Amino acid sequence: MTRHVVWDHGVSLPGHRLWLDPLVVRSFAFISHAHTDHARRHREAVLTPQTLALIPESRRPRGWRMLGYDEPMRRDRATVTLLPAGHMLGSAQLLLEHGGTSLLYTGDIKLRVPGTRKQTHVPKAHVLIVETTYGRPHFRFGDPDATIEGIAMWCRRALDSRVAPVLLCHALGKTEEMMLALAPYGFEFALEKRCVPCAQAYTGAGRPLPEWIELDGDARGRVVIAPPAGKDEVRRLGRYRTALVSGWAKDSEFARLFGADMTFDLSDHCDFDELMDVVERTGADQVYTVHGYTEDFARSLRKRGIRASALEATEQLQLAL
Repeated sequence: MTRHVVWDHGVSLPGHRLWLDPLVVRSFAFISHAHTDHARRHREAVLTPQTLALIPESRRPRGWRMLGYDEPMRRDRATVTLLPAGHMLGSAQLLLEHGGTSLLYTGDIKLRVPGTRKQTHVPKAHVLIVETTYGRPHFRFGDPDATIEGIAMWCRRALDSRVAPVLLCHALGKTEEMMLALAPYGFEFALEKRCVPCAQAYTGAGRPLPEWIELDGDARGRVVIAPPAGKDEVRRLGRYRTALVSGWAKDSEFARLFGADMTFDLSDHCDFDELMDVVERTGADQVYTVHGYTEDFARSLRKRGIRASALEATEQLQLAL
């Protein structure tokens, strides 16, 4: 049986009446994680309980089916299973199996998670749809645990010099994971106001966080965490230094855009080599790339003899499902 995969403001599997992280509201969709560029008020959505808890009320789907990891769900004659993606709390890959053929959609994925020797499991699949945010070869990140160590040393030197260390991080996901990673070094934290509801939601979703206060103009010997854009509250600190914590640290223009004094290439996405590893682990004979450097990564795969194309650039593609 042949099914189609369609790109129309998101990935669609019309044969299964299922959308994958669509950019507009749909009747039935998979939401891979709680970042606002993925969350929409779909009529019905399948997602993990943690993802639902982290989505702001104004962006929650109108109906939902909460699915834990490794809990199979029937979708007509297909089976849908969610697997950890390593991107943030609640993030999930989607594995769809039908008629002896399998399709894996990674969503935003990260293999090497700081603070653990385990890597995100990637199952075998005939067809792979992979996000390629960092799909160019110059995006090769250092060991995440070594990078955390470097961030801790930078923060300690700043505090010893009576300068406030400010880590520029995404408010939801990266902020909370940075706190958890740095807590063993004995730091306390002050969060810029846009990070506060995200930290509260993380705790509410079942991930306890280290002690923190809301930034009120005085960091009081704490590590400050703030979103990269809009630093009015940070500027009131007086003496401070900023560090951009992002995979985009590999892009000098991006780092300059936010005026960071220091950069650390710690990302919650796969780098180029990890993306290649994802493809290899699946053993997929067809790969579609979505988001980021889609055509660049597809071209790199084709040079290695793998059938690959950028999904957004193709109006309609056929999959054997």
